[in-house]
Amino acid sequence: MDPVTRFLLGAGLGAIASGITYAITTAPPWWWAVGLVVAVLVWFGDVLLDLFPF
Repeated sequence: MDPVTRFLLGAGLGAIASGITYAITTAPPWWWAVGLVVAVLVWFGDVLLDLFPF
């Protein structure tokens, strides 16, 4: 997958996850953390799967 496509997909999914978390709780650290974790997992998911093959 193209790196720019992966970046945009991660940013989009991170924003969606942040929005859902914000709707549940308005505590800023939680929705920021959830959004960043989702985005990072999407961005580096290919590398992580290469490191830990299941």
